[in-house]
Amino acid sequence: MNMPRREAPADAEDESPATKKMRHQPSVPSMDFATPRSLFESLIAPVTSEEFFRTYWEKKPLLIRQNSPDVRSYCQSLFTMKDLRHASKKGVYYGRDVNMCKCKDRKKVVLQRRGKATYLEMLKDFRRSKATIQFHQPQRFNDKLWHIMEKLECYFGTLVGCNVYITPSESQGLPAHHDDVEVFILQVEGEKHWRLYAPLIPLAREYDVAPADKVLTQTHDLLLKEGDLLYFPRGVIHEADTPASSSHSTHVTISTYQNTSWADYLQDLLPSLLNDAAMSDVKLRKGIPLQQLLHLDPSSVAETLTGLLSTIAKRIEARCPLRSSEMLRDFMAHRLPPYLDVGSSLYMEKRGDMRTDDPPNINSTIKLQYQDYAAIAIDKVPKLLNPKEELMIYVYHALKNNRKTHMVSDNEESPPVTGLRFPLSHMSALKAIWENKPLRVKDLPLESDHDKETLVLSLWTEGLMENIPAEA
Repeated sequence: MNMPRREAPADAEDESPATKKMRHQPSVPSMDFATPRSLFESLIAPVTSEEFFRTYWEKKPLLIRQNSPDVRSYCQSLFTMKDLRHASKKGVYYGRDVNMCKCKDRKKVVLQRRGKATYLEMLKDFRRSKATIQFHQPQRFNDKLWHIMEKLECYFGTLVGCNVYITPSESQGLPAHHDDVEVFILQVEGEKHWRLYAPLIPLAREYDVAPADKVLTQTHDLLLKEGDLLYFPRGVIHEADTPASSSHSTHVTISTYQNTSWADYLQDLLPSLLNDAAMSDVKLRKGIPLQQLLHLDPSSVAETLTGLLSTIAKRIEARCPLRSSEMLRDFMAHRLPPYLDVGSSLYMEKRGDMRTDDPPNINSTIKLQYQDYAAIAIDKVPKLLNPKEELMIYVYHALKNNRKTHMVSDNEESPPVTGLRFPLSHMSALKAIWENKPLRVKDLPLESDHDKETLVLSLWTEGLMENIPAEA
């Protein structure tokens, strides 16, 4: 059932107080891809990143009305019906790549379609059944969205997903629901009427449809026009429909920070932290009481657990080493590769062309490249490779990741993370390289010239190192 709609306000006086408070009138240039931060600030201008994270991030919605013709034109080109036709020619499939859905009786109804999705079939359901085209992860097919999202992954330091929703006039694709991600909506074509409601679960960790037996408190009633941006935190309940004034509406949903809470981070840190602490503290190595695992309520050992956790907390306060492993590996294995500028060394390598710079040697001057797509970590070598499970330095990177499988996979197994492994003695040298300044190989803080050359040659081979030619 379509919800009541209202037209765009003729002026600011017609807007609700909440809408006035969140509304901004920008005048910004086109997107700035120079750095990850400049790209993000292009999206939220005139709001600065400092103001955004201080006032809105994880707190409340933000609406940005787009007045810049350049940015509006850019947004309108992100993903249109023409892009859908182009993507369908490359082979898209129902379920994995696209769903045809509609809202009926406050529930999401997915049309039962299987196999390859053709443009004409999708258009038929779109027109006859008033179904919304929900296109998953379009950055796999669309270069502009690839460029935006790989920069945002650099900026946020976590995965960034994307969906496109193309909804017919007087139709609604999804029921009122909340997401487990931070959401940025970019209106591409037509207009979309949005209703936002106060969260029942602030910063929710799971997706859920709004329960029918709960009274929702509406906070915002908005009409997004082409080029407008709407942000709201995870947990905010929302729904949207296309008004009769638009033949259809297309918007891009960019989402991030799924499973990136302090709880998730602690779950990642604690295994290695507990293992290291147990090696030096006999209290953690003592056995639990007899039949403790059989107790329905383990509160009998609450005092002991409190003391042990206090010991762990004191180690953290003393700045003991903390090793994030699974979250970092998952991010680096699944994130987008860099957007390939024609003529770049990575672009030529992907094409199979030869690199233009020579391999570095002890007399070379080198500089790190693609720093935003690489990370240094310390972790144990798997037992299969080293029975002693010694600590080693890992350099992970995303240069060889597959854009075509970003956030979508036909396989249950995760892709392996790409990277290199070095002994702990190389940490000072790697830190010097990671300062991202021209550096002579002979000046690296390693004992032997052989180690220096091997380190930089390994990074150069992976595409992370640039050999700066000597001036004539």
